Amino acid sequence: DGAVVVERAMYGNGWRWGHASIGQAGLPEPGPVWYLAEGCTAGGMETYILVQNPDDDPVHVNITFHTGGGEVAPAELQNVEIPPLSRRTFPVNMWVTGYDVSTLVRCSEGRVIVERSMYGGGWEWGHCSLGRLDI
Repeated sequence: DGAVVVERAMYGNGWRWGHASIGQAGLPEPGPVWYLAEGCTAGGMETYILVQNPDDDPVHVNITFHTGGGEVAPAELQNVEIPPLSRRTFPVNMWVTGYDVSTLVRCSEGRVIVERSMYGGGWEWGHCSLGRLDI
């Protein structure tokens, strides 16, 4: 019966590192197009794109990476279903390798919330960031 503020915290390497991401409070409504400016899949780093569907119906997304070598739109990341009230995680390292990787997530219908998590040094550190909603 009241307002709450929510965040998600993660810790690793025996609690030697941690990162947190604020929940949806204070953000615009979930939306159809999200941008993630930062990512890296080289030099021992791992990047993950997390896509949440907060609605009661499935949604479909297209994920495209932008790299120094150009746009990469893997066929298996086009029209991917995100089930209702769920989240899917996409390991970017499976599709691209580079120090400079940005991501575009676009719904073919519906709306989502998108976050990027990145880890390095054999998971000695981690970092996360919400995407930028295109409004």
